[in-house]
Amino acid sequence: MALDNASPEGSGNQRFVFTVNGERYDTRDQIEEGRDLLQKAGLDPAGDHVLIQLTRPGSKSIGQEDEVNLGEPGREEFRAFLSDRTFNFIGDDRGYEWGAASISEADLRDIMGAKANEVLVLERQNEPDQEIEPGSNVDLDAQGTERVRTRRRRITIIVNARQEAIDGDTVTYAQLVALAFQAVPTGPEVLFTTTYSKGPRENPKGTLPEGGSVSIKNGMIFVVTQTNRS
Repeated sequence: MALDNASPEGSGNQRFVFTVNGERYDTRDQIEEGRDLLQKAGLDPAGDHVLIQLTRPGSKSIGQEDEVNLGEPGREEFRAFLSDRTFNFIGDDRGYEWGAASISEADLRDIMGAKANEVLVLERQNEPDQEIEPGSNVDLDAQGTERVRTRRRRITIIVNARQEAIDGDTVTYAQLVALAFQAVPTGPEVLFTTTYSKGPRENPKGTLPEGGSVSIKNGMIFVVTQTNRS
């Protein structure tokens, strides 16, 4: 959420807008302490709450006496928690703070700035990484610090009757040829014909030319055959 706290130069009536838990508030003071922001949001006693500033990507705790410059763009959105401690995690190698022992997939996507074609993954040691499913929560109170990363959404397609996982929402002619043959035939006379079916609405079926790419969806079928120049 972007709030416009700019005002005409020399204006003496400027009010600075901020949000706490999605509710909009304003103040005449450009510099506010964390305690003041909580009290203006009706969260009293302020000392019973943790205030988190969202910077997208990024989040950090604001102490009771920490000053916040509401005139800086992207610094006016906050989440408040009835809590006495913060919880840390790493997202794409950036440190984050949160005010609850768990965080939802939706909140993670929001504060990490994940794109629509990306998924969130919990990094794991000595076992496969775990994709964070929509609607699920991540426990931040477990031993150690959770590490989350964004990854392009993985789509399963079928190439010459074999399932293949693709990171992203498109596949290229060269990728399909490499997937279709363990050892790709070479030579000046070698060509490949690549046809597809069960594709997305914009390209449900067709033939992919050499050097081209095509949008994909789960279950899309590709048939790659070797031909020779006539």
